Amino acid sequence: MKRIDHNLSEILNAQGAFPRPFLLLAIILMTIGACKEEKKEDANLDGYSITGTLQESPDATLAILSYKQNDSTFRDSSVVNQGKFSFQGKVEHPVNAMIFLRHGDSSPEPEWKGDIFHFYIENSDIRMVATDSIKHANIEGSMLNEESFKLSQQVSPLTDEIIALQNRMKGRTKEQIMVTYDTIQIYVDSIRKIRHDFIVAHPHSYKALEEFTSVELRKGFDAREAEVLFYKFDEDLQNTATGKFILDKIAIGKKTAIGQEAMDFTQKNLDGEDFKLSSLRGKYVLIDFWAAWCKPCRAENPNLVKAYNTYKDQNFEIVGVSLDASKEQWKNAIEKDGLPWIHVSDLQYWKNEVAIQYDINSVPANILIDPQGIIIAKNLRGEALNEYLSQLF
Repeated sequence: MKRIDHNLSEILNAQGAFPRPFLLLAIILMTIGACKEEKKEDANLDGYSITGTLQESPDATLAILSYKQNDSTFRDSSVVNQGKFSFQGKVEHPVNAMIFLRHGDSSPEPEWKGDIFHFYIENSDIRMVATDSIKHANIEGSMLNEESFKLSQQVSPLTDEIIALQNRMKGRTKEQIMVTYDTIQIYVDSIRKIRHDFIVAHPHSYKALEEFTSVELRKGFDAREAEVLFYKFDEDLQNTATGKFILDKIAIGKKTAIGQEAMDFTQKNLDGEDFKLSSLRGKYVLIDFWAAWCKPCRAENPNLVKAYNTYKDQNFEIVGVSLDASKEQWKNAIEKDGLPWIHVSDLQYWKNEVAIQYDINSVPANILIDPQGIIIAKNLRGEALNEYLSQLF
């Protein structure tokens, strides 16, 4: 089970096992983005100028510009006069933005259902042309948005193929569905390669930096390889908020890589007593990140019970770190699923301190450490866990 903002990372990490069709479709649609390579020579380096022309829009329509920069939200408005509106300003670096068009005296609720155009702002002269709706505007004067269109052109045909395959799966046998999944996986891998190649080819691109966060930082990524690729970006891009976010992820990835000593932690068990990971030094320990509300976690629990019962007398222990917010639901799930090992949680949901410490963005997830506290494997599920443990013991 994943947070919405990390669905993309999970599917990019898919290596043969596929998520459910509707989740896959939602994730693939997210891959259509926007890009930038270099600023045009005639760009307005002192700031941006956005001019819009709505060929069939009545006067008194209001255009609202919104974007975030350095954790602050910027909003500006412009009355559409004779079908035209404009905005001026300056950004420290390219940023995702939207223009929301309000027709009449009130805005729709919720706002995201309204007439909205998403694009990138960079310090250049940006021109938009549309009819009576901003949703399908054509945009000129921005290399970032031009590259966005080009990337979309490469990804969209593959996305269309995935949609078509999913639409044909209804009523098919399990075997036919698995074959279809294999075909879809080919398209997913192709999309991943297109995006990776874009990152490699555009070290000056802020969009490539954004693509990096989902393509190169997917679950189980190689932190050292990611670090090498990251430092090929321009220094000004490295110093953006996105760049600093990537560096933080890489730093945690290096700390939690196989071969590193597992970071110690202390958290309370069901009885409210402190448990410390290092108290199990001398044992093989599987740190299992899960939650009562997570269906894939609950489906994996019987496999963990089997592994625990097989190896509990061979110096093996499991520590379940719950990302629950309700102690009652946490306790009930442990009892219902029959989980006899150590359980801890701070009941802070996704803000669980240990999950943050280990950069856990999706569950189930696990880390296996040896008697010396060294990480020897990660994210072992299903038969892979039992096979690894059988060889280990």
